[in-house]
Amino acid sequence: MASQESTIFTYDGEDFVRTHTTLLTEDGKPAVNTKLDHDNPGYKALTGKRSYSGQVTLFGKQCDANYAPLTDDSGKLTGALMVLLVG
Repeated sequence: MASQESTIFTYDGEDFVRTHTTLLTEDGKPAVNTKLDHDNPGYKALTGKRSYSGQVTLFGKQCDANYAPLTDDSGKLTGALMVLLVG
């Protein structure tokens, strides 16, 4: 059965870090404070301040994902939102 998951990332200028998430790691622990893999196709889009929708693999599971960048009033990238369908 498919499940819906979500994440709020902060961005430190190099990494997107999961600060709030419903995702679990492969060992069943909350994925809080884990980083978005630089090889994830959403990473390149987000660093360019663009959204990404498509297939990704997260913690060993194939997912349909949607990523959206978050910026401050000056346009500086501050984080991202992600929603996905697992299963």
